Amino acid sequence: MADTYKVVTSLYAETFGRIDENGKGKSKNNTILMGSYVKMLNEENGNWQKVQAFSIEGWIDKNSLGDSPDFKCFFVDVGQGDAALIEVGNDVNGMKILIDGGPSDNLGRYLNKWQYRYYLNNDIKVHFDYVFISHFDKDHYNGLIDIINDPHYTFGTIYHAGIAKFNSDKASFPKDEYETELGNKVKVGTKYYLTTQFDTLAEFNALKEKGGMLDLLEKFLSAVNNANNQGRLQNFGRLDFSSSIPSRQINGKTFAIDVLAPVPSQISEGRVYKYFGDEAHTINGHSIVLKLKFGNNSFLFGGDLNIPAEEHLIAHYGGNSPFEVDVAKSCHHGASEFTTEFMAHVNPLATVISSGDNESYSHPRADAIGCAGKYSRSKRPLVFSTELARSSNVKTDEIKYGMINLRSNGVEIVMAQMKEAPKKGEVWDLYNVKV
Repeated sequence: MADTYKVVTSLYAETFGRIDENGKGKSKNNTILMGSYVKMLNEENGNWQKVQAFSIEGWIDKNSLGDSPDFKCFFVDVGQGDAALIEVGNDVNGMKILIDGGPSDNLGRYLNKWQYRYYLNNDIKVHFDYVFISHFDKDHYNGLIDIINDPHYTFGTIYHAGIAKFNSDKASFPKDEYETELGNKVKVGTKYYLTTQFDTLAEFNALKEKGGMLDLLEKFLSAVNNANNQGRLQNFGRLDFSSSIPSRQINGKTFAIDVLAPVPSQISEGRVYKYFGDEAHTINGHSIVLKLKFGNNSFLFGGDLNIPAEEHLIAHYGGNSPFEVDVAKSCHHGASEFTTEFMAHVNPLATVISSGDNESYSHPRADAIGCAGKYSRSKRPLVFSTELARSSNVKTDEIKYGMINLRSNGVEIVMAQMKEAPKKGEVWDLYNVKV
């Protein structure tokens, strides 16, 4: 007889070693976050069900169990970089989304060995409805290459910001004074604009044929072509603020994705990207910025926005700022490259900073942490850091990665990180996100 599984549908649920004579749980032995599957055991006691979760047996309130989770976000610890996995609903009526992939194989190892191990062990393909690459810096997309090449994964649409990177010494662009590692730029009046860009996979391939594209970007393009040729990728395209992604009804709640940036400019040559002083500021500043909404809750993913980019976006949106959210992924890994005006527009209840131990960056910076708390509408602002949540065993050198978990039912939000030294039944450091 096949095992029966249910999913935890409350934001989190506790299990107990026994039920007393008054029908109350005693000897708590586990805390399970929303969306986790539990194995149903053949014992019931009133409103309690015996289950097994993560090799631990215990009694759980039946009201905590159902068939479809709501909104889950995993801010994966990828070191100095960004990567987030989002799941909404179940395999039948839900969605899976990746936002960036980090600089190495951390995300892929997490997906293969933990999150989707059951699927892969049983040769079941995992489908991602969307993959968003905020911009083509290594710490945001290198980790996606092996995932895109993996035949276990299929993809709806891979979205990008449309700006490529080149080795300017090898590129065949005209050798004029405006050539950059992002392609060509033009001067209109006193301002400079980047003109080299791409939308479709065909345009991406054509850009490669011009020569000079960075080896890593060519490797990524090869993975995309492989997935496309194997029928595992449906679409590939550029996003900007004028793009529209259809909303979905999941578990009776609206799930929507608003694209807030990049915001291109229009000149006589057509659509261009404002040049923010140098290559790094330009490609970072034109990151894809997403506002995800589930029910009444909202979440911001801002790539590597910087000071000139934030000023550009504030000027574009004026008094109709769309940036306020409940939870924000800190832009640029907690760097000092931010404006307090933009932070005030975001005005979150909680902030997540994704960074690593690269001491040359010193992320997260003290002012970024401080302002994340100051420019919050919560009485008790929450600031999470994958780097600070990471720990290691000094005896074995084993690393416990600092993933930050988020769960939402469309009204309430709970966030959690694993305790460095968990006690029995007390695995998570849990916080309710509230005003």
